[in-house]
Amino acid sequence: AISAQNIPQQLPPGFVRDRGGCLGSAMAATILIDDLEDYVGQYGTHGAIQRLQFIASKTESKPLKIEASRLCLDMLKRTTNAKGYSEAHNALKELMEGGDSAPPHYDSVWVEATQKQASILKDLYEQDLHTAKVSQMKDQIRNCHSQLTNLCIEQGDYANALKYASKSREFSTEPQAVFSTCITIIKLSALLRQYADIQSFTSKAHHTPYKDDSGQSKIHAAYGLYYMTSGKYKEDAALNFAQVRQQDLSPAFLDVICPQDIALYGVLCALASLERSEVQAKLLDSSNFRECLDLVPQIRDVTLDFCNCKYAACLSTLDRLKDALSLDMHLHGQVSDICQQIRSKGIVQYFQPFLSVSLHSMAQAFNTDVDGIQAEVAQLIGKRQLDSKIDSHKKILHARHANQRKSTYQNTMRVSQDFLDTSQALILRMNLLKHDFGVRRPW
Repeated sequence: AISAQNIPQQLPPGFVRDRGGCLGSAMAATILIDDLEDYVGQYGTHGAIQRLQFIASKTESKPLKIEASRLCLDMLKRTTNAKGYSEAHNALKELMEGGDSAPPHYDSVWVEATQKQASILKDLYEQDLHTAKVSQMKDQIRNCHSQLTNLCIEQGDYANALKYASKSREFSTEPQAVFSTCITIIKLSALLRQYADIQSFTSKAHHTPYKDDSGQSKIHAAYGLYYMTSGKYKEDAALNFAQVRQQDLSPAFLDVICPQDIALYGVLCALASLERSEVQAKLLDSSNFRECLDLVPQIRDVTLDFCNCKYAACLSTLDRLKDALSLDMHLHGQVSDICQQIRSKGIVQYFQPFLSVSLHSMAQAFNTDVDGIQAEVAQLIGKRQLDSKIDSHKKILHARHANQRKSTYQNTMRVSQDFLDTSQALILRMNLLKHDFGVRRPW
């Protein structure tokens, strides 16, 4: 975290000041936590490393980039990823060139010892795998593949770990072993951001028998992650996130997603696709989801503002968080689309109870000017999301009334046609019975 004593008057992009006057990244201070270290502490080691690398590569703020690189370097030493450690140290050294502080010490002794130990273990595990294949014992082959999977994960070689895990599944016979292997593949696919594989193996895990409640929550979380990154926010992403229980996310699954993410992703997908009453019933009134939501007070307040029709407060908070949300490695590609859909949904729901509304009042409610709200409304009308028309001279939005006379005639013709069809069917049946024209039962 950055000291509050050195806070400039003009804050750099991506940073905000919290109520205590502390400065931190927008993601840290406004969404989840007070500093980056606490933020990544919510995840497993490998999930934290991936997120720190993503933040360092995407942020435009040099202090945040350096802080993320420092934390990433420290976490890499908890693993056996000597190659990743060397690359992270070189990147951090380049960032800190010309600065006041010196870059961290490069631990060459640890790198050499770790590489040597990893090489010995790999040779040993491959020899065990060869022996198991000769004996043709499925359980031993699966265990050897699992050992190689874990070794590759610790070395940061997620692509090869995924190959070993996939082979391990081929030799899994017990349902629990199949399910555990599917969860491992889902974890690796999330670290590699290969979302199609997440969907495939989540489906296989879903059809595995003898799952407990914890396993079902992991399935819902994985489905939600896949559907959110695919842009399927409503029936797929939002409702899957809403069924996840906080206590069911085991430490090993925190490399994929944490309870705060469940709340953040679930709320954003729900606000972009569900009606206010559905958001209230399926999120705020759900005891399981509320446990996750209470971990993220600002997102909870956004949800309450939306449900209470306080659109200006809701949307202004989302605008402040937009840059920070783009630093989330799973959400970054959907941020603009989700925020736009939430705004459009708010405009549609705001207008629903009225026959006519002044564009001036709508502009005030949505924190924009009259020309801006008129352009947004016109766009929604063009997409057939809003059934209304604009009086551009008086700046009034009118609900479009259906032609009652035309509608009555259409209903009358439909009813009369239904009556004719039914009458003709009855006459045909009577004639068939009269002339004994039919198929009789053999008994």
